[in-house]
Amino acid sequence: MHDSLTALAQHTAMRPGGRAGGTVADLARPALTVGSSMPVGQLEVLFRNPDVACVVVHDDEVPPPGAAAPRTGVVVRTSLVAALTGRLGYGRAVLERRPVASVTDWSPLVVAPTAAVAEVATLAMARPDDRRYDDVLVRGAHWTSVGAAELVRSLVGTLAERSTHDALTGLLSRRSTWHSLSRRCRLVAHGGTRVVLLLLDVQDMAGINALHGQDAGDAVLTAVGRSLLAWLPRGCEAGRVDGDRFAVLATLPGMGDHDAAASAEALRQEVLARLGALDAPVRPSFRTSLTWSVAGAADADELVREGEARLAAARTPPSTTWAPLSVG
Repeated sequence: MHDSLTALAQHTAMRPGGRAGGTVADLARPALTVGSSMPVGQLEVLFRNPDVACVVVHDDEVPPPGAAAPRTGVVVRTSLVAALTGRLGYGRAVLERRPVASVTDWSPLVVAPTAAVAEVATLAMARPDDRRYDDVLVRGAHWTSVGAAELVRSLVGTLAERSTHDALTGLLSRRSTWHSLSRRCRLVAHGGTRVVLLLLDVQDMAGINALHGQDAGDAVLTAVGRSLLAWLPRGCEAGRVDGDRFAVLATLPGMGDHDAAASAEALRQEVLARLGALDAPVRPSFRTSLTWSVAGAADADELVREGEARLAAARTPPSTTWAPLSVG
C-alpha cells in the first residue's frame, strides 16, 4: 500500500503545481510541546484527548558550549501505545516514571510551512516502515503537525482535480467538457430544453508564441480561463478542449426557435465582450461557432461535429457561424 502512495506522491510532485495540493501550512494543526524530562505517565494523560495525534518534545538538557542546539523530537499516539503495551504487557509499569525522552523519536521529519504537500508526502512515504505514517512536524513560530492521512487525502484531491480540470486555465478538461455535454444532452428529453455549444478559437496562437514567447501565449490562455470562470452565468460551464480552443456549454429552458436563437447569440456576444477586455500581455482575437439543439432532443457527438465544422468555416476573426441543429 505504501509503495502505491509513494508513487502517487512522486507522480503528483512532478506535475505542474495545482490548486488542490497547496502547502503543508494549509493542512497543519497546532501541536502540544513538552519537555523531555516529563514522566511518560503525564504524557499519556495528554493523549487521552482524542484530538491530540502527536506531541512535540524539546530536549531539556542544555547542550555544552559549541554543541548543536537542543534536539526536537516527536511522540505519536501509535508509538506511545505500542511502548506502553510492551511485548509482555508490562510496558506501562516500566515506563510510567521514565522521562518522555525514552519514548521520543529524535529524528522526525521536519519541514517548512511553505513546503508543497506532494513533496512532503514523498518524503513521508520514503521513511522506514515503522515511521512511515508518523505525523510530520512543521517548523514555525509555533510548532504544528500534519498527519499522513491528511497528506494522502490532499494528494487524492489534487489528482482528482487534475484529472477533470486543465492545469493551465483551471477550466474543465477536454474529457470532462464532453462528458458534461453528453449529460446535458441526456437531460434535454425531459422538459423540452435545448443545449447550446459555443466553441472559441484563440486566433494565431503560433504567431503569439513566436513573437512574444511561450510564456506570453500561456498567459493569454490563462487569462481566457480566468475570465470565463469569473463571470459565466450560473448553470453554464467552460472547458479547454484543445491547445487554443475553448467550449462554453449552456442549457436553455423551453422556448421557441426565435427566442432560442436570440438567447444563444446573446451568450456569444457576452463571451466575446468579456474576452475583449482580457488582462493579458497580448490582446487576442477569437473565431467562434454557435450550435444548439432543437427542443427536446440533442446528440452530443452531432453538436460537436457540427460546431467544429462551422468553426472551420469561420475564416475572418472575430467571426461566427451559427444555426440551430436539428437532431433525430
